Amino acid sequence: MQRKVEDGIIICCDFCGTDWDQVKPMIEGHKALFPAPGVMCLNCLTVALADLATVDGGTYACTLCRQQEIETSVEAWIGPAEVDPPSIACKSCLHQAAGAFHRDKDTDWTWNIKG
Repeated sequence: MQRKVEDGIIICCDFCGTDWDQVKPMIEGHKALFPAPGVMCLNCLTVALADLATVDGGTYACTLCRQQEIETSVEAWIGPAEVDPPSIACKSCLHQAAGAFHRDKDTDWTWNIKG
């Protein structure tokens, strides 16, 4: 997510709204479509990996890959309610993000791969 301010743009997590301070680990979605790619902080990713579930309803759109009409049988994570409307991340994107953080030598985080 991007938020315009007087002297520029602030990048923040699409799921919890945390501003990126160039220190907190964040990752962009892998499809940078207009207007901006989805962004997720490491804290939200950690919660998401533990909270994957099916989504109620017909289909959903992933905030990170921007894929539309994903079947609800595909597990996902719905972000916290303080971001309105809540963002949704599909299991595939969460696993891609987890793998990237796991390999990143500058990020003190290890993914305990399950499924």
